[in-house]
Amino acid sequence: MRLFSTCYTITKTPEEAAIAAKYDLLIVNQDAGASHLAWLNAVKTLKPTIKIIAYQIVSEEPGQAPGPGNTILMARSRWDAAQQEPWLMTASGDIAAFTVSGWKRKRMFDYRLPVWQSAFKDACAAVFAAFPYDGMFFDNCTASWGKHQPANPSASQSLQSVLLDVRRMYPEKWFIGNGVENWLGLNGEMNEGRILDLNELIPVSGQIVPNVNCFSFPLTPTTTDAEIQSAYNLIKPYGAWFGAHRWDGVLHWPAVFNSIED
Repeated sequence: MRLFSTCYTITKTPEEAAIAAKYDLLIVNQDAGASHLAWLNAVKTLKPTIKIIAYQIVSEEPGQAPGPGNTILMARSRWDAAQQEPWLMTASGDIAAFTVSGWKRKRMFDYRLPVWQSAFKDACAAVFAAFPYDGMFFDNCTASWGKHQPANPSASQSLQSVLLDVRRMYPEKWFIGNGVENWLGLNGEMNEGRILDLNELIPVSGQIVPNVNCFSFPLTPTTTDAEIQSAYNLIKPYGAWFGAHRWDGVLHWPAVFNSIED
C-alpha cells in the first residue's frame, strides 16, 4: 500500500510531523523559510524513507504563494532584461486569464516564449537548491485550456521540450504532472478525484520508472471510512498511489488507513 498526502496549509507542529511521517509520499509547498525547512527535516528524521516533493504551478501565475521557484517565475527584472513578458495573449490582444475560486483572476503563461522557458527551468533549480526534495509536482501541467489554446500544437511542443529539459537536468528526481496530456519524462499523473478518468493512472510509453501515478480522493465532512475503502479498492488494480485530501486542507490521517485492506 502506497499512500500520499498534500501538505499545503500546515502550521509546522510536531503533531503534524508525526502525521506526515505515516505517509510514503508528501507533496508540500515550496516555502524556503527556516521554520518550513526545519519541519521537513523533522519529518525526514521520523521517517527517513519518505519521499517529499515540492509543488510548482505550471500554466498560470502563482500569485502570492511563497517559494524560490514562484519568485523566479514572477521576476519582472527577468522580463525587462529579455524585453519580453511571459503571458499568453488572446486573439484580441488581451492577456489570457481564468477565474479561480469564483473571483481570483490568474494570468496564463505562454510556453512558447523563451522568457518563460528559461524561468521555469531556473525555478526548478531554485527549488531543489533550497531543499533536497525528491521531486516536484507540476500542477495544471497542460497546454489544453479549451477556451484560450485548444489543442495548440506549438504550445504542447514547447511545454514538452521544457519538461524533457528538466528531466535531463534531474534524471533521478520524481516528477508528477496534473494535466490531460501524457507528457514524456514524467513519473506519473495526478488524478484529483476523477473516478470516470481512471485510465489516467495507467502507465504510458515514455513515462519514467518508477511510475508514480496518483489518485487523490476528496474528503467531505461526511465521508465515511467505508467510502474511503471503496475508493481505494477502485484504485488498487491500477497500481497507483492513493491519497485522501480533506475539504479544509488540514493534514489528516484517516482512521481507515490503519487497517485498509491491501
